[in-house]
Amino acid sequence: MNSTRNKNNGNAIVMVLLILVVLAAGIGGYVYFTRMAPTDALPDAADMTQTAPIEETAVQTDDTGGAVPLTEETETTGEPVEIDVAAATSARGIGDVNAPIKIIEYASMTCSHCGHFHNDVLPALKSKYIDTGKVYMEFREFPLNDPALKATLTARCLPEDKYESFVALLFKTQGQWDGGLDYMKALEQNAKLAGMSKATFDACQAEPMLKLKIAENMQEAKDKWKINATPTFVINDGAEVISGAKPLEEFERVFRKITGDAVGEATAVE
Repeated sequence: MNSTRNKNNGNAIVMVLLILVVLAAGIGGYVYFTRMAPTDALPDAADMTQTAPIEETAVQTDDTGGAVPLTEETETTGEPVEIDVAAATSARGIGDVNAPIKIIEYASMTCSHCGHFHNDVLPALKSKYIDTGKVYMEFREFPLNDPALKATLTARCLPEDKYESFVALLFKTQGQWDGGLDYMKALEQNAKLAGMSKATFDACQAEPMLKLKIAENMQEAKDKWKINATPTFVINDGAEVISGAKPLEEFERVFRKITGDAVGEATAVE
C-alpha cells in the first residue's frame, strides 16, 4: 500500500512540474511575440518602398505667416523670374542704324560656316565698314537644331549690350559645347559668366512665347527671303542676298554695286 501511495504521489509531482513548464513556456511566448517580435519583424510593403529619408524643404513665411518653399527665385528675388519677350526679341545689331548699307544676318549658333564668318570675316567687316558708320548689321537667329535653339534663347535673355559678346563667345568655343551631351551645362556656365542667374536661365529656356516668337521669325525669313540655309545675309531689304560664309571681298563687291561705288574697295558685282 505504501509503495502504491508513494508512486501516486510521484506521478502527481511530475504532473505539477509539467503544468508549470507549460505555463512558463506560454508566458514566455506571449512576452516574445508581444514585445520582442515587432522589432525583428520584416518591414511591410510601405516600409520597403521608402529607400531613404525625405529631406526637409527649407521654408520661408509669406505676408500671412504661411510657409512657402524656398526656390531659386524666392531666394534671389522673392518672386519667380518673368521673361520680357518683347525686350528679348527686339533688334540686336551693331553699327549705325542710319548707315547706307544694312545687313541682316540669319545664322544658327551650331552652324560651322556661321562660326567661320563670325571668327574670320566679321572682325575685318566690323573694323572697315561697321565701326566707320558705313554698315549696320542686325543679327537674327535661325536655329537648326536643339542646341542652337537653347543657345538662341540664352543669348536673347541677356541684356542687349551683352548679346554680341556672348554670341561671339559661343562661336569661338563652338566645338567645345555644340556637340556634347551636356551642352545645357556649358550654356548655363557661359550665361553665368555673362551675369545671368540660374533662375533667369531656367525661366528663359521654359518661356513658350519666346520660342514661339523665334519660330515666327524663322517662318517669316523663309516666306520673305526664301532662307533655307545659314548663314544668309540680306542686304538693304533684299536688294542683294549673299548665301554662305563668303570672304570680305564678296561683301565689298555687293556694297559697291548697291551704292554706285560709294562704299567698298573691290570691283562691283555685275
